[in-house]
Amino acid sequence: MIETIIFDYGGVITETKRSHCFSTWASACYGLDISEVDRLFQGEHFDQYLRGKISKQQFFAKFQEIGIEADIAFMSRQLVACNAPVTRMIILLEQLSLEYDLCLISDSTPELTKDVRRKFQHVFRVCVFSDEQGYVKDDGILYDIALTEIGTDPAKCLYIDDRKEKLEYPRAKGVHGIHFENVELLTTELVSGYGIDKDLLVDDVNDNPGG
Repeated sequence: MIETIIFDYGGVITETKRSHCFSTWASACYGLDISEVDRLFQGEHFDQYLRGKISKQQFFAKFQEIGIEADIAFMSRQLVACNAPVTRMIILLEQLSLEYDLCLISDSTPELTKDVRRKFQHVFRVCVFSDEQGYVKDDGILYDIALTEIGTDPAKCLYIDDRKEKLEYPRAKGVHGIHFENVELLTTELVSGYGIDKDLLVDDVNDNPGG
């Protein structure tokens, strides 16, 4: 029986991945090729930002170099804004929190971590972020840290992520997993696969971003 449900953030609670959203914005505003912006979210530089090893000043300086004529504080706020939670997911989390222990694990930047804590501190009992721990999910150890902090038998935990490969390590630890595609399919699987009461999950809103 599931007691604890663990969520990824980007692409599950938010509608799109931060890098795609930010790159689309930068491309439209500054006439840049999306791929030119996207590459700055790949490789060691972004990895170090997610691990909390470099500051936003160090990270966004690279964006100024390719012609984004915005100050670092503005770009940082824009990146956080690209992680706006979806209204239907906010409602789903509120509903599930009435009967289940909810937790969060995310590859995150310091600024996004602060924003997520502010918005969801009443929903998630445990939040484990890469920038605070110095590890990303690909390291595996971030999941170990999360499971230790959560303190629930892994067999009673369910992890939800929009990337299938991110489910492999938790499953090896005995955690159940759901590959997130959309809210409708998630709700169906929660009810049919994990016995969550369908009356708990009332859905009467459109799938629009909200804060």
